[in-house]
Amino acid sequence: MIVREAAERRRFPGDVRQLLLEEAISRARMDLGELKDELHLLYEQAVRLRTDSDAVQLNRRLRRLNRIVRQFVRHWNEHIRREEDDLFPYAAPYLGEDPELVACMEQEHELAQPFIQAFQRTFERTALPVRPEEARRMASFLLQAYAFLKNRCDEEEEMLAVLTDRSIRLDG
Repeated sequence: MIVREAAERRRFPGDVRQLLLEEAISRARMDLGELKDELHLLYEQAVRLRTDSDAVQLNRRLRRLNRIVRQFVRHWNEHIRREEDDLFPYAAPYLGEDPELVACMEQEHELAQPFIQAFQRTFERTALPVRPEEARRMASFLLQAYAFLKNRCDEEEEMLAVLTDRSIRLDG
């Protein structure tokens, strides 16, 4: 559905469309690498938060983790916008009528969002210093989100590989 709608918005000659697709794939790969690094940092910090018993260190880590989450969400949303505006319109001919990868990626993102939002809401509503039990609960939200987003990144890598292969095969 998204792929077809995106294709309708962008109509260019084949050579231009191919060049724009290649640029969009390159940008998506670069973004994805950065997002995976940020996601891994988020994961590491959440794991540390679950094991930290020193109240001062725990609260320092929690504030840092909140900054990491805010930055990750901002970058993730920018990446999604670029995909919708720059990648999917040119990818539609190569994905055909079988955009299951896009649907799976959207689903993983939608499943992760409530967990990230739960962390953010809990952080905003919780008075510092936070007790270790509460910090562990907050970290658990992020570990759940991580699992979905890690799958989402893997699916996107697969989609980019498929797009590259199909665009080379069809236009090469």
